[in-house]
Amino acid sequence: MATERLTDRVLAAAVVASVLWVGLAVRAEEKRTAPLAKSGKVVGILTERTETYLMVKPEGKQEAERYLLAPPGGTTDPTVQTVVKTLFIPNLVALKWQRQKEEPVVTDIMAIRPKTRTGTVFGTVVASEFIENKACSVDVKPAGRQGFTECYWPPFVIDPATHKGGFDLKVIETIKTLNRGDKVRIEWYCDERKRAAKVQVISRAPKPTEKEKE
Repeated sequence: MATERLTDRVLAAAVVASVLWVGLAVRAEEKRTAPLAKSGKVVGILTERTETYLMVKPEGKQEAERYLLAPPGGTTDPTVQTVVKTLFIPNLVALKWQRQKEEPVVTDIMAIRPKTRTGTVFGTVVASEFIENKACSVDVKPAGRQGFTECYWPPFVIDPATHKGGFDLKVIETIKTLNRGDKVRIEWYCDERKRAAKVQVISRAPKPTEKEKE
């Protein structure tokens, strides 16, 4: 009898696992076959610009998405092309797109520029990047409802001794220490892009546990 009860339990567990697996498979298939949106609007950080496409990191996302400047085999709208030529990485942009031949194609775009040339922002670090001799930046989400996440680069300065230019090393050293979730205060100015003249760490985010790292 004990053996029969054990067998029944094993069979019951197998049935439950099978049902769960089927349910997950159905949901995954539904998600995979869900119809793609035909059009949309996006606000985000421009991370790459080429003659044929833009890479934009939408608000609230960690990865950039590709938007074509013209449908496959087509040409870019002259108005879009004119605006794109004025954009710099990492400008904040707002764009509209339509899906053409399965690809999202930009139909309208504009840069969201600050109303003043200088300012201060308090916010949370969403992402930071440091690639030696290539790139250094920090994405900050303003506190409260002050606006969208924006990317800040270090100032470009000229060394009076060598007359050579480069990113401000003091700002770079601070950005290198930043982690996602840190609270910061940034004094910025804007030329063709926003630059962090001074970065002050207000508080550090709790260190992630080993489980969270996984």
